Amino acid sequence: MKTQNKQTNNLNKGLLTLCLSFIFCGAINAQDKMLLKNGEELDVKVTEVTSTEIKYKNFDNLTGPTRIVYRSEVFSVKYENGAKDVFATEAKKEVSNVEMVSHPQIIIQQPAEPNKFEPDSSDFAKVKRKRFGGPRIGVTYISPGTSSDYLSSEGKQPVLTQFGWQFEGRLFTVEGNTQGIIEFIPLIGGVEQGMFIPSASLLIGIRGGEKRMFEFAMGPNFSVTRDYKRDLTVQTGVVIAFGTSFKHGNINFPVNLAFVPSIGSKHDVYNADSNTYTKQSFQTGCRLSLVVGFNSRKK
Repeated sequence: MKTQNKQTNNLNKGLLTLCLSFIFCGAINAQDKMLLKNGEELDVKVTEVTSTEIKYKNFDNLTGPTRIVYRSEVFSVKYENGAKDVFATEAKKEVSNVEMVSHPQIIIQQPAEPNKFEPDSSDFAKVKRKRFGGPRIGVTYISPGTSSDYLSSEGKQPVLTQFGWQFEGRLFTVEGNTQGIIEFIPLIGGVEQGMFIPSASLLIGIRGGEKRMFEFAMGPNFSVTRDYKRDLTVQTGVVIAFGTSFKHGNINFPVNLAFVPSIGSKHDVYNADSNTYTKQSFQTGCRLSLVVGFNSRKK
């Protein structure tokens, strides 16, 4: 009787061992075998094969991150159903929007972090400064004063064309697309009347808005003009500018209105009739300019 029970137990143990063997073999066969060209063999679960890459999970961590390897780095993949793909002759292609990890040829895909400040990273900077520049054309009106008096004495009109260039640096962009800007604008005026009147402005300001931008800026202005004696002189002043710009692709089209207040002064003027000097007040005259152009990115 004891012998019979012993034989039964041995039979049950044998059946149990056989069942476990089948289960173990089934688990082994349920995984995919990836053979890399460097000779490394990986136990994986392939989730997707594209024209440039193979996405998979490590078989011992199926809930872990999805990994990506270039097809050109893989020699073959043997699937759990016995099918096999060979990639031995494929060339390496670039995979974008992924982050490299320690293995030189295997990458872990990470979602790109959204830029909550500015979706158009080609134009506006959250951190890195960017430079822009472009041509400017416009027209300037000079109100009555020593400058317009000189123009009138030369048979010229107090309305001058302007041609020049704007050099712009965007210092920062904060939430809401508000930008800090610095601009340098040299101009040449009066060429249509046979004159050469240079001027330059250095502006610091703020720009804000989405599709249509609005800006305010001010700074020093330097121009070559004539004083009350009609002598050539460099005049300094302040320029106040308002404007807007229209965006199309990576190009901005600004429209700006700039105002330079009149500069007053007093001078001793000789009166030949009385052979005396008297103090007289002079005004250079205000300047109002409308300037348009376009900006393209330089850096």
